[in-house]
Amino acid sequence: MSRRSLTLIIFTICAVLIGVGTTLAYIVASTREVKNTFTVGDINITLTETTGDTYGILPGATLKKDPVITVKGGSEACWLFVELSHTADIKNYIVYELADGWTALEGKPDIYYRNVGKTDSDIRFSVLKNNSVTVSDTVTEEDMSFIHTDPTLTVRGYAVQRDNITTPAAAWDAVISVKGE
Repeated sequence: MSRRSLTLIIFTICAVLIGVGTTLAYIVASTREVKNTFTVGDINITLTETTGDTYGILPGATLKKDPVITVKGGSEACWLFVELSHTADIKNYIVYELADGWTALEGKPDIYYRNVGKTDSDIRFSVLKNNSVTVSDTVTEEDMSFIHTDPTLTVRGYAVQRDNITTPAAAWDAVISVKGE
C-alpha cells in the first residue's frame, strides 16, 4: 500500500467520522433559572405623645393625654400590645379608658392588645379614649398631702410577629421572655 493510498484512506475515514458526528442529534432540554431572594421580616413601632409629660391634678379636670402607637409601613402582621403601668396612688385620682379596638389581655391587668395585619403604610392607634384622662372630682387637698411621690402613668408599646403565634397570650409570653420578666 502506498503512502498516497494510506493518506486517502485516513482522509476518507476522517471525513466519514466528521460526517457521522455532525449528523448525530441530541435531545436536550433546560429550564429557566428560578432565583429566590429571602428578606428579613420586620416589625417597627413607635410611641408618640404631643401633650407633654407633666400634668397638674385638679379635682374634676379632664387632662389631654394622647399617646399613639404607630405600626410603621413595611411591618409584618403582628400582635400589638400596650402596657399601662402606674404608681399605686394614681388609681385613686385618675380615671381613664382605653380607645376603641384594644382588648384586655386575660389575667394580665393593664395589658391590652390588638391584632394588626401586614401593612405597607403607617397605621396609628390611639391608646386612650378621647385622648384624655380625668381627675376624680372627689380629690381633696388633704388627699394630695398623702402623696409621697409624684404619681405617674406610664405607657409602653410592644409588637410580636403574628405568624406562628396563634394567641395573644402566647404572644405576650414572647414579650415577657424578651423583656426578661
